[in-house]
Amino acid sequence: MANESWWRALGILGAVGAIYIGLPYFLVQRLNLGVVRQGSEAEKTVALTFDDGPDPATTPAVLDALGAANVRATFFVIAANAEAHPNLIGRLLTEGHEVEPHAARHVHAWIRSPWGALLDPLSAARRVSAVTGQPARFHRPPHGAYTLATVLGQRMAGVTGAHWSAEGGDWQRGATPETLPAQVLAKLHPGAVLVLHDAGPGASVTVPALPELLRQMQEAGWRAVPLGEVPGVRARGWRDVLGREEVSAEVN
Repeated sequence: MANESWWRALGILGAVGAIYIGLPYFLVQRLNLGVVRQGSEAEKTVALTFDDGPDPATTPAVLDALGAANVRATFFVIAANAEAHPNLIGRLLTEGHEVEPHAARHVHAWIRSPWGALLDPLSAARRVSAVTGQPARFHRPPHGAYTLATVLGQRMAGVTGAHWSAEGGDWQRGATPETLPAQVLAKLHPGAVLVLHDAGPGASVTVPALPELLRQMQEAGWRAVPLGEVPGVRARGWRDVLGREEVSAEVN
């Protein structure tokens, strides 16, 4: 009888886990339902996005490189970093970049309490908006990870999840400023959402590589823009998954 109760408890825990983590993983992270991940494939335009800043030690160099190439991007920022460096946020906005919330606490959603995962998008959106003076439009959770609580938190915050379809891999072991441009160019495709880092471990690779990366992208005919300006960018719906035209889910 004790063994039967034990297995029943494990079955219940497994079912709860499948709903809480497994279902969002499949629907959101794999099928990209309800999130922005890809723009129109009709032209060579990509969304250039940066995570984890702002950092006064690295973000200014990223901005210098973008400015020299006349390129604008989207920065998904940590709330505390934004609050600690409002002048950097001001520079981002003045130079035409999008500033959106990344997290209040940069912790993988799967190892957070449901309450913490629910509140993080709300807190991040509120705190970042207080610095920018603008309502948050997009939200990219740490590591692109979702639970049911994350999805509900985004809905409550009024933001659209933003994933990516091309990962620069600047944080990965073995990545170097010399190899990053070729690595990124090999992954680009029309309408792609590219993720790099302007702070944290990835910045040590991206910062020195960015001028050359932008030069090679432009030489190859790629146009990099903020996420909200990619032609055809919108949240993916069921009609997309089923291969039918979606006409009503554009992000406003």
